[in-house]
Amino acid sequence: MPLASSVSAPRASLASSRARLGALPPPGGSKKRFAALFRLGARPDAVARPGRAFVVAPRASAGASSSSPARSDLDVFLYDTTLRDGSQQVGISLTCDDKLAVASHLIDLGLAYVEGGYPASNPKDEAFFRRWFTEGLAEKAERNGVTLAAFGMTRRKGVEASEDEGLRALAECPAPCACVVAKAWDEQCERVLGVTLEENVRMIAESVAFLVRAGKEVIVDCEHFFDGHAANPAFAVRCATAAAEAGASHVVLCETNGGQLPWACEAATRDVVEALREKGLLERCGVGAHAHNDAALAVANSLAGVRGGARMVQGCVNGYGERTGNADVLVCAANLHLKMGLRCLPEGDAAIRRLKLTAEQVAEACGQKMDPKQPYVGSSAFAHKGGLHVAALAKMPMSYNHVAPEVVGNAARTVVSELSGRGNIVSAAQKAGIGSVSKETAAKVLAQIKELEARGFVLEDAGASVDILFRRADPNYAAPFNVLEFNVTAANNSFGGFEPDDYHDEDAEWEEGEKTDDDDAANPVSDDLLRDVLPEDELIGRRMTGYKKGSVAVNQVVVKVELFDNDSLPGGPEEDGAEGRRREKRRNASRRRRDRETRLCVAEGNGPVNALANALRLALTEKYPELRRIHLRDYKVDLLSTEGTSAAVTRVTMDFADKDSDASWRTVGAHASIIEASFRALVDGMEYGIAQCGPDGCAVAYEDREATEEGNGALERGVGGGVGGGVGVGAP
Repeated sequence: MPLASSVSAPRASLASSRARLGALPPPGGSKKRFAALFRLGARPDAVARPGRAFVVAPRASAGASSSSPARSDLDVFLYDTTLRDGSQQVGISLTCDDKLAVASHLIDLGLAYVEGGYPASNPKDEAFFRRWFTEGLAEKAERNGVTLAAFGMTRRKGVEASEDEGLRALAECPAPCACVVAKAWDEQCERVLGVTLEENVRMIAESVAFLVRAGKEVIVDCEHFFDGHAANPAFAVRCATAAAEAGASHVVLCETNGGQLPWACEAATRDVVEALREKGLLERCGVGAHAHNDAALAVANSLAGVRGGARMVQGCVNGYGERTGNADVLVCAANLHLKMGLRCLPEGDAAIRRLKLTAEQVAEACGQKMDPKQPYVGSSAFAHKGGLHVAALAKMPMSYNHVAPEVVGNAARTVVSELSGRGNIVSAAQKAGIGSVSKETAAKVLAQIKELEARGFVLEDAGASVDILFRRADPNYAAPFNVLEFNVTAANNSFGGFEPDDYHDEDAEWEEGEKTDDDDAANPVSDDLLRDVLPEDELIGRRMTGYKKGSVAVNQVVVKVELFDNDSLPGGPEEDGAEGRRREKRRNASRRRRDRETRLCVAEGNGPVNALANALRLALTEKYPELRRIHLRDYKVDLLSTEGTSAAVTRVTMDFADKDSDASWRTVGAHASIIEASFRALVDGMEYGIAQCGPDGCAVAYEDREATEEGNGALERGVGGGVGGGVGVGAP
């Protein structure tokens, strides 16, 4: 006989919940103090959530109010578990502040449910649930129709539901929804839990009934459902229907091991849907899908579940999760909305346009780098490299794109490489702001790119280096400087002494007996000058640290640089014909006669590349003060394999950024000498910075990126900032 679901108790208002939370003492670490924190009386009723294939009937008593509006307009509810399941990914460790930031972004997107964590499991989750109600997220969620969920499990073996500490913590947690995990695989019940199959069904039913009586909306995650269905279909389905009979709003079928195929998931989901329909439960209990990505099928299995009748999809932003991750809830949203025509976000198209922004915001809060290949939202999701593809796209934009990138907040881009054609080059020039280029210039740049990539350069993500190639190929371009020669000395002072330093800090504290009258004279001539030209972040910690015995590395650089006066140079566009070539020849002759100044600068650094950068700054910053704002954000070295590793070519990639605008750009160098490779990337980066940066900031963003992301805050955050034909460099 079906278990009767209980009528929910009258609920407390959001305002009273906040007031009572504020009156409680600060949370402690013990379970008793945690229970006191969340003992707030009656909790909200389950929210009515009708969908396309089912209608979730309200379980509230007469006169009970709703904490969030019913989502009668949604076909599929999206349930995000990034804050719990996603945080189980190796390399993700979220503070409470991180979790609140992620939750805020999820609310902005409009996901139906946000799972906050596991009450009573740790002080961090304890604080999260408290701060949700005290720091404004509860009101924001209520406006956007987002429901906060807390996670737990069914009662333990041999313990009454009302006496189970985990269930009591869920009942006392202020989250209006409780999601409990239950076993649905007979072998797991007997070998892992040590219970009979009938006892497992009772554990599910009694746990749900207890939470419903506490005023919760209850969602049951049937763990290992598909493995259980393959082994014992009747028992797996019985676990799901028992939860529905006890009053659950959704039973979610979990593909826990991540190894099932989509057609198996669809068929098993349909079995549960039919079982609920036969019992008359489908009108008030929906079916959900929860998939893991061990066979790279998490999204496919989630969509297969929807085809089988599921109307809830659980997942994590960017596919985060244990092992190989969970279904990417953003990719599921895009596929449901764009491919299947199912409404899953309340703002519809506008919300879908926020997918890329949300992915980047959550990745930043989780301390993760975005995967460039991530579907829909990755920087390479709509990138085109082959010349044939680029030529076709110019004639038919959808010829190699499955959707228009703008609909998900992304942008198409072309990259340049040895596979490029003239179309890639023309597109790269336009995006770099160079404008139209002649066939001759395009051919010249393309030949240079092919030659450089054959030597180890990778230019597809080094937009600034590509931009510099265009500029240098332009006969009207006047370079700001030219490096005539440089010399690097890397030595080791084996008898000890003061550590090499870039400047003497007058405010440094010296221990008694350390400083002598000769200390100031001993400093290199460049030290005081470096204080004026280095970016502020590079000055931190750069001072004398006292006498140390033992070996000390010494890196000294001499750089000879020509600086040009470009203020009054004749200019003009590229011209064709004999007369045009004569005028161009005269302009070039004038350029060769322009005023120039030669500077010889000496500097030290904590490494040869740092010393080279310091010497260049000494030579250039007086004439180009914008270099004071430009700093090196990232430096990466790749060893390109050859027959003999000691003769391998070294590729160096450098990321530069303007500290005021956070605009960024990337350059690349390659050479058998790591110093030569580094110096080439360094010179390109500084020359690009001089060309693109001025008193008001640096103009390095894609024109189409600005148009695509206008209003979504991406440029204000400094995410991207692509240049030339390459990809922008986001925050590290």
